[in-house]
Amino acid sequence: MGQRHQLFVIARINGRYRQLAAIHHQWLYGHTALRRCRDTLNIFGNKTNRIPLQQELIAASQKDDDFWLAAYDDPHKNEHVPFPFIMTCLVTGASFNLDGYYHGVLVEPFYMAYDEGDNNNGKSFAYVSTSSPPLPTRHVICIGTAYALTDSRGTRWLKGSLNSTDILCAGITVFDITKPDNPRYCFVDFMGMESEREVDLNTPLSARTYLEAYYELDNTTHDEVGLLPLVESFQSISLITKEALVETWPDGAWEHQSPSNVDSTDPPDLEGLDNADKPKSLRTLAMDRLLEMLLDPSEQDIQSLLAEADHLNDFVPNLRRRLYNKASTLEPSATNIGLLQKALEGVTTVDLSLFKLWSAEHLSAVLSQLRTGVGGVKVLNMSNMPDLTEPELAAIMKLEDGKTTSHINTIIILETPKISLGFVAKHFGKHDVYHSELFRRALHKPYSRFESPLLPALQFDAPAISQLVWVGISVRQCWYKKLRLQDGRYNWNALKFSTNVGRYYDDEDQCITYTTFTLDIPLPIAKTIQSLRRLLQYMPVVDTYPYEDVFMAAARCFTTTSVLDDDGYSIGPLSQPLLEDRRSHRGSETAGSGKNQYLKPGHWTMILIHEAFDAVNQHNVDQGKTSYAAEDMVPASKPEKRFRYMLAQATTDASTSGPRFLTVDVPTYIDSVLKDDADQIQTMKKWWAKEIADVTNGMSYYDEQDAHAILDRVYSREGFGGVLDTGANSD
Repeated sequence: MGQRHQLFVIARINGRYRQLAAIHHQWLYGHTALRRCRDTLNIFGNKTNRIPLQQELIAASQKDDDFWLAAYDDPHKNEHVPFPFIMTCLVTGASFNLDGYYHGVLVEPFYMAYDEGDNNNGKSFAYVSTSSPPLPTRHVICIGTAYALTDSRGTRWLKGSLNSTDILCAGITVFDITKPDNPRYCFVDFMGMESEREVDLNTPLSARTYLEAYYELDNTTHDEVGLLPLVESFQSISLITKEALVETWPDGAWEHQSPSNVDSTDPPDLEGLDNADKPKSLRTLAMDRLLEMLLDPSEQDIQSLLAEADHLNDFVPNLRRRLYNKASTLEPSATNIGLLQKALEGVTTVDLSLFKLWSAEHLSAVLSQLRTGVGGVKVLNMSNMPDLTEPELAAIMKLEDGKTTSHINTIIILETPKISLGFVAKHFGKHDVYHSELFRRALHKPYSRFESPLLPALQFDAPAISQLVWVGISVRQCWYKKLRLQDGRYNWNALKFSTNVGRYYDDEDQCITYTTFTLDIPLPIAKTIQSLRRLLQYMPVVDTYPYEDVFMAAARCFTTTSVLDDDGYSIGPLSQPLLEDRRSHRGSETAGSGKNQYLKPGHWTMILIHEAFDAVNQHNVDQGKTSYAAEDMVPASKPEKRFRYMLAQATTDASTSGPRFLTVDVPTYIDSVLKDDADQIQTMKKWWAKEIADVTNGMSYYDEQDAHAILDRVYSREGFGGVLDTGANSD
């Protein structure tokens, strides 16, 4: 059942449109489809995502023609998801919003045709046994609650029985990211949607046209969901042309075209016009001549030329442009290294991936003058370098004793197959890292809710947050007098802690549920506090029961954060353990939890304490519905649905009798991790104080005395200081 909808990403690659990603959404139509489209456009258009998107477009341009052929005869072709950053952007935009929206999606084969999705399109449906699905199957991944498979002939197979009359089609959404700074979109109805009004088939539909199929926009009763402002937010966004759709799917039924439904057209693309016949100014000619002389290996008077050039305001940007235009063939001479250093002065985002002839020593020499001081390099791109090795990257980054001496906070190393995840985890825990396999972890292999193989553990070195612990306290436990001390606090010694999430016991009133996750993504301090802030923002507006939604919210909050001045649409990798847990059986040992998950000394964990978590909202708590007799209830007390936090670090040896953990709030965590970096400490504290002021009462730092009691139960003394050794972090 559901209003089924597929979303696709396309781009013009080497002169023709290609398909890069596809997902299936089980229930997406009407204004919700527009909101997911708008959020996804915001993600694709966000400046912090531009370099990773461009790098995957470059990677796509290097694929041969055979790569783009739909692999019906080879169901496992490219099942690893060839463009994982683009896919992560699409998955996140379509499935999550901090306003409280979440819905699971399916990752489809990137080459799936626009009309090949799971819709009520007359294809036959069959029941498939969970123990013996038909083989070979085409690659489909479950991200959330939805689940389906397709066989090698394109027939849709479902786990369970299905009434085809319950399946409703809500069209498709297409995104064009040829120009990441100006993404385009369209909706398409290719078979007839289950809407109030019909629209023309097989033609690009604007946001207004698609929405008018479901609602009368002049009806003021729809103002409560903000339909008109929503439509207006699309006015500045170009619509994908019919020609682009035809080029992407040449076998599609695109014969019908109605101009009435195309509300927006692209302005002429002037970038490709030939400007060779336009006369150059004398100033431009002089600049061209100067740059030619500087890059001439036989030129002897470089310093004199530079001294003259320094008086020209546009010299440095012109030099930078010329160097990058010649990067692939530019020789790494001492002169050229100096020129590149000159060109990159004051530039905070540096791309060294184009200088193919330069060694690690040469590239390190370039960075050596750009590392320190205000305005130094913050973002380094070394993507699409298939021959880049770990020792070379270590040399470029000046790694010493596992630490980098630079001020770089973001490293983009997409499509660098010789750089292992273990190396990244060991050396770059303080950084935002863009690594193809890091993004693929959550999208890696075909799996379902019935069989979810875990990937090898991956844990980033301190001081990153390495674990997440969720502790759920039920409504009944909030009320029960026997579980409280005289001062009103919980009697933790009277409570049992269980990792069997969702399993009920005869003594369930005394059984606290908790789950631990070893996080497999880098969480530098800026990302940590933003992620926590987003969690505190998200929880009051979403129904967080069942508990699994908490894990999905955490995964999305961790991936939609990067730098402190970001608007919330920058994308990082999804955490595979959090997503994996969502697909686990209720009542079983979950994929993320386990009694062997320990906090290594020096590492940090984020604890989320969720009181009255099983109440859908505060109203349910206020009703006071409980089976307890009055004498068994906490007198004059009303439970409050609260979501609070603490940050903890394992500090001592198991043999000591004192506190084993340092428990802190965010400002103290900032002081502890950043230490002597006074400017950054002030910046982050100021940001946190401003942001947390908007959070409602009841979501705050947890009581320290209670915090230690929880930690002592979650991390037993016998297991304290242990760490699972999987070999994932080896050099």
